[in-house]
Amino acid sequence: MNEKRRMVARKKETTGDEADLAQPLSAMAYALIASIGLILAGGFTVFYIYRVPKLVESGTQGQIFYLLLIPWALSCAAFLFGAMRAYARLTYKHLGTVLELGGPVVLFCLVLIGGFKLVPPPPPTFDLAVRAHSNDTPLITKGQVTLELPGLPHANIGPDGEANFKGISAQYKGKPIRVLPQIDGYEQQWLTPAVEGDTLNLTLEREHPVTSLTGSVLPPPGAEKKVRVTVDGQDGDTSPDELGRFKLAVNGKPGDRVRIRVYRDGKLTYDDYQILPGPVTLPLH
Repeated sequence: MNEKRRMVARKKETTGDEADLAQPLSAMAYALIASIGLILAGGFTVFYIYRVPKLVESGTQGQIFYLLLIPWALSCAAFLFGAMRAYARLTYKHLGTVLELGGPVVLFCLVLIGGFKLVPPPPPTFDLAVRAHSNDTPLITKGQVTLELPGLPHANIGPDGEANFKGISAQYKGKPIRVLPQIDGYEQQWLTPAVEGDTLNLTLEREHPVTSLTGSVLPPPGAEKKVRVTVDGQDGDTSPDELGRFKLAVNGKPGDRVRIRVYRDGKLTYDDYQILPGPVTLPLH
């Protein structure tokens, strides 16, 4: 009698296991479903890799990555538990609460949890705005700005007067960052502007224009005289030709007054102001 009961119990257990392993579709159908899911997952992955720079710029790469886990998890579950007819059961107990998962949902959850746990989250970032102005222009709206950070990121200044940088590492938040402004009419040099939260404010200096000063000295020096024309406070000089004509690059814009000095054989023979760009006539005494 006891042996008969044991046989009946085994039969019930076998029947229960077979019921658990029963599938509504054939193994080939599940293999096809898994293949389609794998193709979709691979396509989404290629798209994700291709769009990573844009996703990083917008700060959405983390959310898109976790969405990729869904087709991967579905294709794996369909293949192992549909085509391979595998079975799994997961039981979790905590503070009197019992959670029991069985069949394909176990692998589906494991893939999702593994993607969350095994892949580290992206480092924290912030958005940085760079604004530029000068003493005579409160808001500059054209030009380009480059940051002295890995990769030398650069951005154009928009109509609102801001050059916006997305996804800057949080380790630079609140710290001085060297900036190179490339704006027409202003000096191009590395600056370390003041930091105000997520904003850098640049104070620019006007670029010193260079004007070509032309003129002549009288009387012409000829070949035997050594004459040198200079501008007070500036580097560089020139010598006129035999007819007394000269040309000299001078820091300043047309209309500026500059002090010109002329030396003949090392002696000062002219010292007076002239208006750029000339032409000027310099009498030698």
